[in-house]
Amino acid sequence: METLIILAILLFLLFIRIPVYISLFLTGLLGLVIFTDLELIFVAQTMVKKLDNFSLLAIPFFILLGAVMVHGQSANRMIHLARKSVSFMPGGLAVTGVISSGVFGAISGSSISTLVTIGSVLFPHLDKYKYPKNFSIGLLTSSAILGIIVPPSIIMIICALTAGQSVVRLFAAGYLPSLLIVGGLCLYAYIVSAWKGLGKTAMEPFDGKGLIKAFKDAFFPFMVIVVLFAGIYTGAFTITEASVVSCVMAIFIEAFIYRTLSPGAFYKMLVSSGIISGALVITVSGAGVLAEYITIQGIPQRILDVSLQYIPNVWVFLIFTNLLLLMVGTFLDPIGAIMILVPILMPISDSFGIDPIHLCLVISVALGIGYITPPLGLLLYTASAITKTDFVFVSRAIMPTLLVYIALLFLISFFPALSTAVPNLLLGKV
Repeated sequence: METLIILAILLFLLFIRIPVYISLFLTGLLGLVIFTDLELIFVAQTMVKKLDNFSLLAIPFFILLGAVMVHGQSANRMIHLARKSVSFMPGGLAVTGVISSGVFGAISGSSISTLVTIGSVLFPHLDKYKYPKNFSIGLLTSSAILGIIVPPSIIMIICALTAGQSVVRLFAAGYLPSLLIVGGLCLYAYIVSAWKGLGKTAMEPFDGKGLIKAFKDAFFPFMVIVVLFAGIYTGAFTITEASVVSCVMAIFIEAFIYRTLSPGAFYKMLVSSGIISGALVITVSGAGVLAEYITIQGIPQRILDVSLQYIPNVWVFLIFTNLLLLMVGTFLDPIGAIMILVPILMPISDSFGIDPIHLCLVISVALGIGYITPPLGLLLYTASAITKTDFVFVSRAIMPTLLVYIALLFLISFFPALSTAVPNLLLGKV
């Protein structure tokens, strides 16, 4: 009964459109006041404790890194490299959108930023070369999810820290699934384009010299990504140190090599990144109160006892988990969903022998898909605003790629080697 009351309070607060971080905090606070005898000072201590993690310092630097590279020439040069790599094939421009979203996702870590940036560049080109509007909107909107799936991802950092797992291992776990998703979307774009004869006027003969020139132009931003990941996986940097080093490199490249970063623009980016980071911090600390209440009251253990009676095997658990995450991700912010669900799902997954890194990866992908799931998927509203099209039209346009994502989610879930092979290879088995 206690669990149902807390759930009802949370849903009611969300229904009346109280901000997510306040809803999570108030629900946890009411739970502690009503169902425990703990003093209120415990709430303040919990909020501080949830932020007492060195790896959280990486978040503002990753946000600033993305802002600097998007403002300057780095992002455009890497998009141009992607364009030159596939412009000779049917649907090359559409495939460019998918690859660019993946590359940009590795830079920005934000799905909304990915859609706004890549969409503003490629939507006009796709219209120019007669790609159907529903096809281009559906493809680019869904590709933007790569902004929180491709490492480094802010969502992955929060998920790993909440689960008590290594952020580095979770980043490594994201590589193969990210490539699989990029490949699946590219294959979809290629098949539809070849079948319907889309983008023929945009095709270009393969230009080796042009490709080499595009690679040279993108050399410096490419090196930022290389240094970031090489530093992490050779042990030269921690996650936080790597975020600082890559951020400083990007600032130096844009300010002194490309000369696109003025002091005024840099100040605005610092302020903007600080505001975004502050919002994340508030959400983490507010959700931490609810997560602490859930743990203190032993709710995960109660759910585990019930689950073991009705969930016969690991396959049923994974199906149930994916459906739950897809539903929750539709109406709840991923960070809040992670703070609530991870403490509940981890004990159950442990009982079935599921690798915690694999579960964290599945959670990250499934909650990302929630961004494009009607009726509340945030990217759907963003795409509607960018393209000036009706929300219902965008929701219909997303259906083919949404099905691709769901199919790939279940594939990743049922084949844990896709998420554990790379971390085991780079970092050894745990």
